[in-house]
Amino acid sequence: MTMTKTVRLLLIGAALASAVTTLAPGTASARDRAAPGSNPSVPLERIAAVVNDDAISFTDTEARFRLALVSSNLPDTPEVRQRLMPQVLRSLIEERLQLQEAKRLNISAPDQEVKDALAKIAEQNRMQRAEFDNFLNAHNVPISTLMAQVRSGLAWNKLVQRKLRPQVFVSDEEIDAVLERVRANAGKPEYLTAEIFLAVDTPSQDDDVRRTGEHLVDLMRQGAPFSAVARQFSQAAGANTGGDLGWIQAGQLADDLNKALMQLQPGLVSPPIRSASGYHILMVRDMRTISAGDPNETQVHLMQMTFPLGSPAERAAQISRARDIASKIKGCDAFDSEIKANRNGADMGSLKVGELPPDLARLVSALPIGQPSQPLGNERQAIVVMVCERKTTDTSLPNRDAVHANLGNERIDQLQRRYLYDLRRAAYVDIRM
Repeated sequence: MTMTKTVRLLLIGAALASAVTTLAPGTASARDRAAPGSNPSVPLERIAAVVNDDAISFTDTEARFRLALVSSNLPDTPEVRQRLMPQVLRSLIEERLQLQEAKRLNISAPDQEVKDALAKIAEQNRMQRAEFDNFLNAHNVPISTLMAQVRSGLAWNKLVQRKLRPQVFVSDEEIDAVLERVRANAGKPEYLTAEIFLAVDTPSQDDDVRRTGEHLVDLMRQGAPFSAVARQFSQAAGANTGGDLGWIQAGQLADDLNKALMQLQPGLVSPPIRSASGYHILMVRDMRTISAGDPNETQVHLMQMTFPLGSPAERAAQISRARDIASKIKGCDAFDSEIKANRNGADMGSLKVGELPPDLARLVSALPIGQPSQPLGNERQAIVVMVCERKTTDTSLPNRDAVHANLGNERIDQLQRRYLYDLRRAAYVDIRM
């Protein structure tokens, strides 16, 4: 296995571990290692940041930076250090806050869960666990650094599922609206999109975060894998899956993000885009045309009223009568009652749109359910139809469970960002780098 292949595979496995970072249990904290008087022969450990009651050491930060380099295939240059070390520290601070909050709620990730997650990472990299540990050691990355990242991620995911997931409700009407939008956008492009999000909590951070985003974009345009950079630096909920947002249609994102997305071709990365909460970097992995399947295969349940047309003089009056009757009917039950009372129509049952005459097929395809059509006639008769049910056999439409899951995940992401924002604002953070 070549070095490049190994590095790229490492990130695929890391996604399974929901990677984030803090000190692993059993590892002395920065202040324990630097406790005055504990051992005069041990040099004082420098502290990079204090987060409430915890300290993040320079050693912690350096190890995490090296993990980010080897995972993202980035070069260790002075410029990369200058630009990315502050973001690495910000990530460590956020992850420490996540672990503190999980501990406050009596949520933890036991040692066995961490070991199982690391075993999955090794397996995904086609390595034995010992071989995987040796790979990290060869790149000067302590295994404890990855263990800490995994432990924090597991604990935070549990917190999200227990505390935030019950707050999410998705209605049938919302699912219907998504499916209708997919049908309405048939023939238009949609984009398989990934995102890196960098939070801005105070105006004073704006320039630094923007410059960090610009540097990440430069590195990715030079070949650094987007998914790898997202896993190590993004602060969005989807970071552990490489920033994937799934298939996005025009108009789904906020206006500025939507405008940038429309200008991207597959494989291209956007510049950092400012939103109310931070900077977003988008990449289009693929594009496709939205398909609503073959409309001729759509099943419709039709009811029909018939109005015979006589002489040319009677024709206009009869069509006017048909239009007047139709305008007063609301819904399929009323339509059915009118048919039975006047014996001027029939319940046509379920038919495929492709089986109907072309004019009627076009009318039925655009007709809302429960709404009478305008009269459609020939020389002998005029008809008014109503669609009482429409069933699509389109396998390209997402199923309802998938739509429900996507909507729920979007709301989880929003709740999680707000939760983290509140934790950051309420915390005591002293950065000493």
